[in-house]
Order: sequence, then structure tokens, then C-alpha cells
Amino acid sequence: MNSSNFTCFFYGTLMDSIVLKRVIGGYDKGIQKRQGILKDFKRVKVKEAHYPAIVDSKGDKVEGLVVYGIANDALLLLDEFEDDEYQRKNVTVLLCDDQKTKAATYVAGPNMSLDDEGWCFSTWQQNHRKEFLKNLAIWNRIEKGQRDAI
Repeated sequence: MNSSNFTCFFYGTLMDSIVLKRVIGGYDKGIQKRQGILKDFKRVKVKEAHYPAIVDSKGDKVEGLVVYGIANDALLLLDEFEDDEYQRKNVTVLLCDDQKTKAATYVAGPNMSLDDEGWCFSTWQQNHRKEFLKNLAIWNRIEKGQRDAI
């Protein structure tokens, strides 16, 4: 991978390959994925939403997906998708073979309203994925300047 590629850790809707592809568009070529665990964080549901956020939580862990080969333009699209609700943070992720890798992830921003309730990827896929993809298709059709105004 060249120096313009990034590694990201996803723990929510972006673990879904179709969601990821729609968010980063044609920048999904050459990416590689591995399972990973982020220690000392907890995944919680965002209030009045069907997606999660992560927060610092000593002793807890979050399972997710490590994605290698994210192009700079794709990272900018991810930043736009996550909006001001989240903050991009560099973390260390444990891989299944006990190796560690550095990655960027999106943590809850200071103004995010969170629920103590956990969030389950498979439950989201069963109950909310279809509606989420429909809303994402609308988001994809709106010009960036107009998205900023929403």
C-alpha cells in the first residue's frame, strides 16, 4: 500500500459491505478487511437513531472490522458521512492473530446524545438495514453543499 492509504476500524453500519461501498463510492477497489477488537471502548446506541457510537470504557471491548487501503478521497467521504456527530481518532486495534495495528475510527463527539443500551450489528441488519440503505441512497444523490445545509 502506498502512503496515501489509511487503515480504519468500523464497528457499526460501516461493517456492512454495501453501506461501506455506497459511502466511499468507487474508492473500494483494493481494500482488505480483517476482524479486530478495540479494547477499552464500549459500543452504545445513539438516542433516537439506529446506529451506534463508541465511548471510552476501561475494561470493555468492541468487535469490528479493520479495513486497509482506504484512499485519502475515501477518508474524506467517510468524514463527511460521519459528520460533526463523530470525531476521528487514531487507535490501536487487536487482530485475531494477536497482532496490533494502528487505525482511524470515529468516536462519539461531545454533543452526541447516547443511550446506555448496546447496539447489535445482526439486529440492525435484520430490522433497520433496508431503511438505512434507502436513506443512504437519498444522501448519495444530494450534492455535498446541500448536505452541509441539512
